[in-house]
Amino acid sequence: MAYVLNIDPRAREQIKGLPVEATDALANAFEVLTLVPERGEPINAANPDGGVYQLVFAGHGMITYLLLADQLRVDVLTITWVDLD
Repeated sequence: MAYVLNIDPRAREQIKGLPVEATDALANAFEVLTLVPERGEPINAANPDGGVYQLVFAGHGMITYLLLADQLRVDVLTITWVDLD
């Protein structure tokens, strides 16, 4: 049973600004979110059932998302990429 990804317009803009090397890793991370979105870490450790998670990808990126398990939906809120060079 796959989850539907709903990508926020702000996150879409952030995706456009990613370097080329991030795109494959992001695609793989999105695949993880459609299959096992619980793999991310809760954004607030004090409220692990709050529904907002973060998933690190490629060692430089982070996806912040809202998991709506009852609707089989993942709302991607932000995409962050840190260039360490």
